[in-house]
Amino acid sequence: MVIAAHLERSDQARRDAQRLTLRFETVGGRESGEVLPVRVHNASRTGLLLECDAELSIDEGIDIDFPHAGVTPARVVWASGTLYGCRFDEPISPGTLAAAELRSDAGLKLERVHASAPESFGSRLQRLRKERGLTLAQLGERLDVSKPTVWAWEKGKARPIESRIAAIADVLGVSEQELADVHDSAEAREVLAHSREVIARAFGTEPAKIRIMIEL
Repeated sequence: MVIAAHLERSDQARRDAQRLTLRFETVGGRESGEVLPVRVHNASRTGLLLECDAELSIDEGIDIDFPHAGVTPARVVWASGTLYGCRFDEPISPGTLAAAELRSDAGLKLERVHASAPESFGSRLQRLRKERGLTLAQLGERLDVSKPTVWAWEKGKARPIESRIAAIADVLGVSEQELADVHDSAEAREVLAHSREVIARAFGTEPAKIRIMIEL
């Protein structure tokens, strides 16, 4: 597991005036202020391994800002070149560790999925309908559904059942593959599979028992 993060130095009103804070990267976000990129390796409930160009000293304190869990104090316990081993003052929960992993690994993969396939099913359906000069009512009539139903599909408020996809594709004169959801790709399925594994590990269950609902 490799997690993208960055270090920030903040002034504090005490003798050790500067304190390092490690923040995990937010997908799509940008770093602000004076920061130093960091890669987190082998994170566990008791500590983590950092890789960065900063010169950290043994016993130096670092505040680890975990997603959704707040700040966890840690200290550098060993160093080797650009690698630094850190130990948490108190062990973190499995859920905290899982949230950090999901934020980075799955999040970055999902960002690539959206970048390569930005068009949603509803937007694509609306585009194809308009290209063929059909109104909402006309498309609904050909599919034997109401105008509000077609509107809900295009706005992402509802989704046609799988057995109706073939009929919609036929009316629009496209293949089912062209009409299919752009998010249903090998990379998207990999993101979901990885997320199930991380969540299952955090809650002590099996990936097959994890159900993920995505609203697009």
